[in-house]
Amino acid sequence: MKKIILVCNAGMSTGMLAKKIEAASDHTLEVKAYSEAEYKDYLKDVSLVLIGPQIRFLKPQIQDAVDVPVEAISPMKYGIMDGKGVYEDIKKLIGE
Repeated sequence: MKKIILVCNAGMSTGMLAKKIEAASDHTLEVKAYSEAEYKDYLKDVSLVLIGPQIRFLKPQIQDAVDVPVEAISPMKYGIMDGKGVYEDIKKLIGE
């Protein structure tokens, strides 16, 4: 099972989106959300880091801190909590 982490300011709204992405993947992905202050503690075996639109300006810093791809979540998909849409994006990013 591939692990994906979502990073945002506090991890709250991304936590809801993480659950929707897991459901859209039929639980073939493990998706967790963390704040930008704590995500580095949870990088073991992660395949992809997605960052919330509100912190997309941190993408270069986060990319430098990890050894996996980092992408910003589409503001539109984030705003409507489109777990299926973000799951489709993840499949493209990790080659599923």
